[in-house]
Amino acid sequence: MPTSPNVNNYHIGKGVVTFKEEGGSTFVDLGNAPSFTYTPTVEKVEHFSSREGVKTKDFTAITQVGATISMTLDEITPENLQIFALGEIDTTTPGSIVISGLLKPEFKGDVKVTGTNDIGQQVDFEATVSFVPSGEFSFITAEDEFSVIELEGVVQKNATTGEFGKWTVREATP
Repeated sequence: MPTSPNVNNYHIGKGVVTFKEEGGSTFVDLGNAPSFTYTPTVEKVEHFSSREGVKTKDFTAITQVGATISMTLDEITPENLQIFALGEIDTTTPGSIVISGLLKPEFKGDVKVTGTNDIGQQVDFEATVSFVPSGEFSFITAEDEFSVIELEGVVQKNATTGEFGKWTVREATP
């Protein structure tokens, strides 16, 4: 891997996002994902000394850590809509898949991103998440735009390692 400074460390991210629902046996490709982001959340309490004319910060305590992922999916599939709708899929009607919305209070499982970019190191990510729908789904679009599904997932702490997700950085394959 290139040592900084080096232009080969610049990154234009591309990748494949897959998901395996808790209790499932295989990862399902979620299709084209034009956006996938990870946001750590760290809450802290700051303490200031009042012993002089100007208060000065003398201690910061971290009180809470966590993380979320957000993704945009532009392939409207029953599996993607099922996650968005926190739904159950019914395949008993031939030629149709019916999704009953909001039947699952939590849609939990493992998400993986496999980096496939040509520029920069390829970054893989995996974590256990609990999905929460975010945004809205447009059944009809006034501006000739593609419909998208926006999802947010709360990253769960790994009980064994304590991590909130795991990254693997690989050199881009030529």
